[in-house]
Amino acid sequence: DSRVRGWFLLDSYLPTFFLTGAYLLCIWLGNQFMRNRPAFSLRAHLIVYNLGITLLSLYMLIELILATWEGGYNLQCQNLHSAGEADIRVAKVLWWYYFSKVIEFMDTIFFVLRKKSSQITFLHVYHHATMFNIWWCVLNWIPCGQSFFGPTLNSFIHVLMYSYYGLSVIPSMRKYLWWKKYLTQAQLIQFLLTIVHTLSAAVKPCGFPFGCLMFQSSYMATLVILFINFYIK
Repeated sequence: DSRVRGWFLLDSYLPTFFLTGAYLLCIWLGNQFMRNRPAFSLRAHLIVYNLGITLLSLYMLIELILATWEGGYNLQCQNLHSAGEADIRVAKVLWWYYFSKVIEFMDTIFFVLRKKSSQITFLHVYHHATMFNIWWCVLNWIPCGQSFFGPTLNSFIHVLMYSYYGLSVIPSMRKYLWWKKYLTQAQLIQFLLTIVHTLSAAVKPCGFPFGCLMFQSSYMATLVILFINFYIK
């Protein structure tokens, strides 16, 4: 999409590819490094990190709602070019959404340093690594329109999730965190709503690329399967 040419990290896939490779390598090397060492506490780092992600997610949530409202976005199906400046505004927020996925690699790095190996599951690594790469593609080809819906829901979920993570680091707050068991339920509802929203544009098209809709639905289906498995366990 010519509207995103020159935006940071988008003109070449190589930075995204190498950052993903570095992420996977850090997990492997980090676990080797920490094997015979005591776990780090990192309480202050985790509070600051989770607060930062919570605020970024809140910004993206509010900005996406305002931008799509300004552009008169159609909830059932929205194409890539009819909203003018509002489309650019949405694309700018979605760039931050893409960039937030590389920031969130730190979730796993903190698990490694705290020796929380049980939380470094296939689902966790698959979700983090694939989202960053998929959103590079989204920003280059479909950076607005129908692409807004999933990040809007996900930003809302991340406000809940990262605020929970941040508060859970403080021992005195743990007894008040009653919503832990509902987080995975909320994530599953998010994925199902995104699939329904994506397929609605396939049933009643508006010019948004059909192949992208099918890929999005298929990818979300893999997350539903993996998250249901995680929820059951």
